Amino acid sequence: MAGRGPTAVVRLGLGGVVVGLAAFLGLRTPAWGKYDPLPTGPGWALLYVLVAALAVAAAVIAGRSSRRLLRWGSTAALLGLVVLVGAMTFDRVQLSRTVDAQVDPWPPRLERVEEVRLAALEPRQRAAWAVRIGAHRLVRPDGGFRQITIPASWPFPSDVELATVVLDVDHVDLWARAAGHDSAAACHSIVVHHPDPADTATRRTRCDGQQVPPPGLAWSRPPIDTDTIPAIPAAASEEAWTQYRHDPLHSAVTDTSGDAPPGWTTAVDGRVRASASVVGDLVLVGGHGTGSLTALDLATGAERWVARLPNWVHQDPVSDGRIVVVGFGDNLASFAGRLPSGVAALDLTTGEPLWTAFDAGSVMTSPVIHGAAIIYGTGVGTLHRRALADGALLAERVLPGMVTMAPPALVGDTVVVALDHGMACAIDAVSLADLWCHTLPDLRMVGHAAPTVDRGEVLVSGAATLATPTVSEYLHLSPWLVRDLLWSGLFPGQYEVYAGQVFAALDLHDGHVRWRSPLFANPRSVPGHTSGTAVIEDSLAVIVLPIADTLVSFDPVTGRVRWARAGHGGRGPVLVAEHRVILTGRDGVIEVRDITDGRLTCTVRRGTGWDRAGPVLAHGLVILVNLVGEVEAIPLRRLLSCDLAASRART
Repeated sequence: MAGRGPTAVVRLGLGGVVVGLAAFLGLRTPAWGKYDPLPTGPGWALLYVLVAALAVAAAVIAGRSSRRLLRWGSTAALLGLVVLVGAMTFDRVQLSRTVDAQVDPWPPRLERVEEVRLAALEPRQRAAWAVRIGAHRLVRPDGGFRQITIPASWPFPSDVELATVVLDVDHVDLWARAAGHDSAAACHSIVVHHPDPADTATRRTRCDGQQVPPPGLAWSRPPIDTDTIPAIPAAASEEAWTQYRHDPLHSAVTDTSGDAPPGWTTAVDGRVRASASVVGDLVLVGGHGTGSLTALDLATGAERWVARLPNWVHQDPVSDGRIVVVGFGDNLASFAGRLPSGVAALDLTTGEPLWTAFDAGSVMTSPVIHGAAIIYGTGVGTLHRRALADGALLAERVLPGMVTMAPPALVGDTVVVALDHGMACAIDAVSLADLWCHTLPDLRMVGHAAPTVDRGEVLVSGAATLATPTVSEYLHLSPWLVRDLLWSGLFPGQYEVYAGQVFAALDLHDGHVRWRSPLFANPRSVPGHTSGTAVIEDSLAVIVLPIADTLVSFDPVTGRVRWARAGHGGRGPVLVAEHRVILTGRDGVIEVRDITDGRLTCTVRRGTGWDRAGPVLAHGLVILVNLVGEVEAIPLRRLLSCDLAASRART
């Protein structure tokens, strides 16, 4: 009689609950964009139901035993299974509801961003939008300010009024308000010349983020102007910088002939995440929070011109030697279509704006210049080809993933893009048609690091998930990290847990994986989004892996690791020069190492560190841009020999 009565009914009821929940887990729609190692689909649902039914059957059979301990143990096991599977189900349902309820969901959805209409934004949001576009029109690159007019084709709220507060010849506050005098306003603080990093925090507090304007401002609606494109500059003789870090190998090295000028230090307005670009005798630096774009004299560091973009500049400007093009967009609101994003083109010599194109979804990457066109992606997964001369849209398409922060690489007529969450694609540069796309299903954040291309090979990197480590690698992970990984697999959340970082080589012709690196484990959190862009010199490659906080040298043909060292919290690519690796860390440390064996040859310390802005080399000068916007040019010879006594003269 052991298997009959109320206890048996309870066991059967619990078994039915487990089987039903297992079916739900297989047939559910996963939370948008969140990593869940539990796959879904009819086939998986059938497998889950079968496994659950077998577990229930085993418990029911055990419950028929004449041994009381076994009977009660089977019931307790069924109860535990109900709690576990029920908690897994509840967690996933709640996560989906949380994501669906977000005003600005992450990752963004193309259809929701396209639904955002300027007129439907709240007044404070329309004011924030307008003040950034107004700043884009206000600043004259040769100094001072101009009357703000808005081209007819630009997205600008019709009910917004602007007002300026000129503090002195170098500083102005621009205010915007929508829907009348009693609505919340927005302010943008602008420095035209000679910014002081020490004053940044005070100035931003005084204006940026404020919603109550001072009394007595002269408000007016900017007049609408006709769309005009200035004449295209004549072809220049300077070497071009047509893609992120100069070329698909990401060497960030331009003309090295002649004697290096003496070192110098200057500053640009705002914090900087992007590397400098060097075109001819100009150093171009984009500001992260301010949207400033500054051209400095390569020889002296003197300011040549300053422009203002409608939003952040997060990656490097590119240029064909006549026109400089830069993407703009922030890391949240413009991804959701609530602040301006797109690309802008300026005259390289004068900084005069030529054209601006606005897009849905943030453009936090560098475009590539392909002949007379530019190609770039957006944070909602669209790819655009525009005419370099006037910004006219030539082609566009939807990609199978997001172009988050990974600038594309251009080789001949092929554009290679790294996409979130775990994909890379090769695309025809003219038609924008796929040549191939390859998914690395166990990796995330592949779209945060630029692909590197050399000798028919594409190098990409990504964050390692629960499914990435081998058994041997799991045995070498911290017990706490293993615990967190397993917990995240059972109960995925808003923020993912990563085992570390890996990099891989894909074949440029068909996308198949040639090799993958071993796992570099996650020792601690490195602030900011991940990166991991490889730099190739001859037969060696070097990559910074921020999640693992590790600098790695490897053979790009085989993937064999030659050496690995601490990464100093760095996220930007290294510079390789004269067989030395120059690493800039977020902790303010510059390290110079021998590329063949990792031997440390020089260490330099600065008070402020670097972020994504890796060092670049031009005419014998190593140019670095730190987090507060200080630009330092150091003669390569002095850096390699640690002789830096004369390299800190401030311009």
